[in-house]
Amino acid sequence: MGKKNYYVVKEGSKLGIFNNWTECQASVKGYKGAVFKGFETKAEALAWLNGKEELLTDPIVKSPAKDSADVIGPIDFEVYTDGSYCNGRYSYGYAFIKDGQIVLESNGVGDDLEAAKMRNVAGEIAAVQHAVEKAKTLDVRIRIYHDYSGISLWVTGDWQAKNKFTQAYVAFMRAHRGLYEFEKVTGHSGDRFNDYVDRLAKEALGISTK
Repeated sequence: MGKKNYYVVKEGSKLGIFNNWTECQASVKGYKGAVFKGFETKAEALAWLNGKEELLTDPIVKSPAKDSADVIGPIDFEVYTDGSYCNGRYSYGYAFIKDGQIVLESNGVGDDLEAAKMRNVAGEIAAVQHAVEKAKTLDVRIRIYHDYSGISLWVTGDWQAKNKFTQAYVAFMRAHRGLYEFEKVTGHSGDRFNDYVDRLAKEALGISTK
């Protein structure tokens, strides 16, 4: 086994790639549920950080306290996502929340006619993917709140992704592990931000929310 030149911390007091053991150790020492690993090359380190673990062969050093696929440590923003559908068109909406305030939001209409056959689910998927892409651009970690179970269960494998759209969604999300974690909310239950992104998605299609 070659010399470890890079260390990745997925869960610790400080996250990211370090080029020495001292900094890595300082980030994981005393941190319950720390997840970290050493690599010979930066390419391997980046691959593991981005969730492409199939490229690697060494065992993961991990505390048994929790699963890094589900919990990623410190969160920068809470993000609510939702989708809608009307007359053959689907839409999405998402909002980034910090300290109980909306700091960033977006909505739009999907343009894939075949995907539209999935109705509002196509919008749910689009909302999450757009939110993750934004998180990647901002270099932040997010907790995704969603009201459709498949959004998280396809990614975890509890639901089978049976068509090319859900399969592409799963591949996208697994390629971006480390940027997000999921939390299920009940739709139309009076949750302030869930209702807000529901309206955002509907507004993209011109659906009145009054």
